[in-house]
Amino acid sequence: MLTDQKLVLLPLLLLLGASAQRADAAQISFGSCTPQQSEERGFCVHIESCPFLYTILKADKTTPAQRTLLSKSQCGLDNRQEGLLNRILVCCPVSKRGAQVANGNNAAEEHLPGNVLPGNETCGIHFADRIVGGRNTTLSEFPWMVLLQYKKLFSEDYSFNCGGTLINSRYVLTAGHCLASRRLDMSGTALHAVRLGEWDTNTDPDCVPEKNGKTTCAPAHIDIEVEKRIIHEAYVPNSIDQLNDIALLRLKKSVSYSDYVRPICLGINEDVRTNIFEGYAMDVAGWGLTEKKVPSPRKLKITVDVWNLKACQDKYSTYKVNLNDNQLCAGGKANVDTCGGDSGGPLMVAINTGGREVFYVAGITSYGPDPCGLQGWPGVYTRTGAFVDWIQRKLEA
Repeated sequence: MLTDQKLVLLPLLLLLGASAQRADAAQISFGSCTPQQSEERGFCVHIESCPFLYTILKADKTTPAQRTLLSKSQCGLDNRQEGLLNRILVCCPVSKRGAQVANGNNAAEEHLPGNVLPGNETCGIHFADRIVGGRNTTLSEFPWMVLLQYKKLFSEDYSFNCGGTLINSRYVLTAGHCLASRRLDMSGTALHAVRLGEWDTNTDPDCVPEKNGKTTCAPAHIDIEVEKRIIHEAYVPNSIDQLNDIALLRLKKSVSYSDYVRPICLGINEDVRTNIFEGYAMDVAGWGLTEKKVPSPRKLKITVDVWNLKACQDKYSTYKVNLNDNQLCAGGKANVDTCGGDSGGPLMVAINTGGREVFYVAGITSYGPDPCGLQGWPGVYTRTGAFVDWIQRKLEA
């Protein structure tokens, strides 16, 4: 809840006039919100990133109604910035955001070298309203998720066979078996590109109806070819244990961030990277096989609980599978599981960081029971925290 002191800041800004200059703050959203006098969805952004309200602020004369609108539109303060005007955050309706802001570009983050990971003011930000327990994702939910596009050798046939996670403007995190496996060799396909900003593979652009009767559309998806494939040196393709099932993809060009394309956070801090997350509820999403045994055209999600590793080992020891501390087990509910096509996608944990919910990639989808979704059989994930040092060593500028 806003304090009385914050509530009076916007009226005071009217006294500053148009001469006040905004610092080079990142043009990012600080979450979703409901704008004043509107049923339309909005995003909490710097006031200069909302031309609709900023124009009122700069006007020589304002009406009492406009001043009230400015005051009630405030949704917080960005205390990283210097100066009152630069800190103000307002709830800006989706339809009122300018083209530059709609792309949400954070130039400072996007032009960092490829060996630099974004800070949590940029990564892991979740713009969508969460639907707890739901299977459908919203249009801008999990904007770090990517599809891996494969090309049939000696033809122009393309398919999506794995997922991945954007971790900075140049690199995607995925599973080692998405790059090297007997199944890939037999299919005669090879990784070609990654697709970002996708929601429904049957439509382009993706659009959803809003409560006010209007339609919100995401920008067209982006396909970027892969420049370099990096598989963990200790990964053994087709091994039963699938230890070290992790890989990185370096893209041929840098990614521009938006509400629909944004990196997830990597757990650099010790308390995140060493956490085994036992008992945590986590999100998994993807376009993999559904209960109808066909890939889902639309990005779907499930919530899974992380198991005790020994209990998971006891289950898999039946098949002489050996797990270690570099893996996580999660799920085990009937018909609620990752499945074919979800491999390489993220196991996501939301952690309160700096007073807001930030998503971290806790695991990478590795393997699970066949058929998928067997009661009492969790899926197995590569524990990302165990490989943070390896990831950082492999990143190039």
